[in-house]
Amino acid sequence: MFFRIVTLCFVSVVTLPLVTSQGQQGMSPCQSNFVQSINTCVQNSQLNFDNFLWVVTNGTNGLAPDSPDTMKGDACGKQEALLQCGVEFMRTLINSTMCAPSQTQQDLRPLIDRQFRSLFGSLDEMCAHPCRRTLPDEFQQCYVDAHLDPALFLSNSTMGRGAVIGTTADQADTFCKNKDALVTCMKQKRDNCPESPLVLRAIGLDIESLETGVSVLCKHPDIYLTGIDCFAEPTEAVISCQREMNQRTMELMMIAELQNLKEEQFFNRFCDVRLEHVRCDLDAWSRKSHKSCSEAVIGLRTELECGLLPDNCGTTHKQTIDKVCHPENFKKDLRGSSGATSAFLATTVNAALLSLVVYLF
Repeated sequence: MFFRIVTLCFVSVVTLPLVTSQGQQGMSPCQSNFVQSINTCVQNSQLNFDNFLWVVTNGTNGLAPDSPDTMKGDACGKQEALLQCGVEFMRTLINSTMCAPSQTQQDLRPLIDRQFRSLFGSLDEMCAHPCRRTLPDEFQQCYVDAHLDPALFLSNSTMGRGAVIGTTADQADTFCKNKDALVTCMKQKRDNCPESPLVLRAIGLDIESLETGVSVLCKHPDIYLTGIDCFAEPTEAVISCQREMNQRTMELMMIAELQNLKEEQFFNRFCDVRLEHVRCDLDAWSRKSHKSCSEAVIGLRTELECGLLPDNCGTTHKQTIDKVCHPENFKKDLRGSSGATSAFLATTVNAALLSLVVYLF
C-alpha cells in the first residue's frame, strides 16, 4: 500500500528544523534515530542526504548540490520509494518507547511526526505535476463551457444548501439539458491529468457519482424544486451524523497509515463508515419537522445516497446495501404528479461526495 500523507499542495508546508548528517550532536535518541532513518532511506535510493535536505527545505538545511535541478529530478524519480521507506521507519519509531514520554523527556512523537510530514510534504510539492494545482479550476471552467453557473461547482451554497442543479425551474432545466456536456468535459480533464485521483479524492469529488446523483435529480426536477426547503437547514442530528462520519474517516486514515492496510482492507472499513452514515443521515432527515420533508422526499434522498455509495461496497456489503437500499425504501410510488407538491429534495450531492475523501493507496 502506498499511503499519501500530504494534501495536494493547497496547504502550505511549514519547514521544521532538521540537521545534516554531520550535525546530530545534542539530539535525543529519538531525534537522532529519526534523522538517521531518513539518511538511510535517502542513501538506499542512491541520493546524497545533505543535497536531498537542501532541495526539500528550499536551501535552509543541508548542502547545495552542484546541480539543484538534477538533484530535484533524481529525488522526484525516487519519491515513492523514499516515502514507502519513510512510512515504514516512522511506524516503528512511533510505536517504540524511544520517543514516548518518560520521566526524563516529553512526548517527542508529535514533533517527529510534524517533521516527517513537513519533509515529505515539501518533496511532494516539489514533484507535483502542474495539473494538480490547475485541475479544480479546469473543472469549474467545464461549468462555464457547458453554459452553467460555475458557482455550482463545490461552492459553499452547493455544499450547504443543496443547490446542486439550481434553485429555479429555468436553472434546473438548463443544468439537466447540459449535464452530459459537463460530465464529458470533466472526465476529459480528469483523464488528461496524471494526478487526478489525488485531486479528486482530496476535494471529495467522484465524477461517476456526480453523474449518478444529478441523473436522479434530473428525473424529478419538480420534486427537487418543491422540496428545496426541506434540506435548506440541517438539524443538529444531521450535523451530528456528518461530524461522526468525518471523525471516523479521519481515524480510519490514521489506522490505514499505522497498520499498513491493503486497499481492500481499507475500503471494507470505509464502506462500514459510509453505510452507517447513510442510515444515520436518512433517519435524522426523516425526523425533521417540516412540511417539505415527506416520505417521498426521504425516499428520493435514499435513492440518491445509495447511488453515491462507492462501487466497492456493493461487493463487500451486499447484504447491508440490499436492506438499506431496497427499492421499496425509495418510495417511488409517492412520486406521481399529485405528490409533487408535497415532495422532495434539494439534497447536497457534493456533501455526500465529500465523504468519499480517500487518500491514495
